[in-house]
Amino acid sequence: MSTITESPWKTTKEVSSYLKIHRETLTKNLKKMSYGHEYFRKDASNDHSPIIWHLGRLEEYFCTPKRMKVRKKQSPC
Repeated sequence: MSTITESPWKTTKEVSSYLKIHRETLTKNLKKMSYGHEYFRKDASNDHSPIIWHLGRLEEYFCTPKRMKVRKKQSPC
């Protein structure tokens, strides 16, 4: 008896559907994520190959509140 566990690595379509976000949101945040941790390319040698995402880590990334940058008000001199 072998036990098959479901992989946490999902396609862009599956992730965007599950998190209810547009796929462009994923690509806009790509530079803020680390390759090999949150995502990787299906064929690492091809820059145009589909991206595979780690669902659990993306859930944590998008569902964790981020601290907003607050500009300091300049006092009039």
